[in-house]
Amino acid sequence: MAARQHGWPSPTSTAGRAIPDGVHPVATKVTSVSPASAVGSLGPVAAFLVFDAWLGLAPAIVAASVASVVAIVLRRQRGGSIGLLLPTSLVYTAAKAIAGVLTESQVVYFGTGLVLSALLALAVGATAFTRRPAASFLLPLVTPYRHMTPHHPIHRRVSAQVTVVWAMAELAATAWEARHLTNTSASEFVVTRTVVAWPAMALVIFLIIAYARFRLDPHEHFLDRAASR
Repeated sequence: MAARQHGWPSPTSTAGRAIPDGVHPVATKVTSVSPASAVGSLGPVAAFLVFDAWLGLAPAIVAASVASVVAIVLRRQRGGSIGLLLPTSLVYTAAKAIAGVLTESQVVYFGTGLVLSALLALAVGATAFTRRPAASFLLPLVTPYRHMTPHHPIHRRVSAQVTVVWAMAELAATAWEARHLTNTSASEFVVTRTVVAWPAMALVIFLIIAYARFRLDPHEHFLDRAASR
């Protein structure tokens, strides 16, 4: 699914996985965390906490934004392709930082990402009621099949289900963070989000993938055996 858009990159990547005997087409990739991506994601968090305790909110926003820009650029360089995503990410990070520094408001700085996350969740959730739910584009990245393609009715149904689940989880997490933001300091909000909200959403994504595998793998195995007869 889409990474959370609260301002800092998400520490996810894909890695290979051995295929069980007799189940050739089923998923061959799983989600994993590389040390480089983890450092890139936690760097802005550490920069914000250090500078917020040392110099205050505005310098912390600047430090976290600089760390975010460095992480974004390095990640795009490792991935090779730049396209429109790099300048968009940089403009978003800079605009949010400027708004936060000018207003010296943690609500403005973090609230921008929360609003964007809520809008993204609504947009993604709406695709569950179309012919191509958002998950149908993303599930093949971690669960590639030979026969159970995104156009298969069962794959489409499962994709719609997990799309709704992710959207609801994202909206719930965003609402919880918004409430927490107005009742705590900036550093407390960052720590709580890092150790609670992010791991919770990572667990949701793991369970979504597990559910999709549980539903789709038996059908793929059956179709593969039927095709080999």
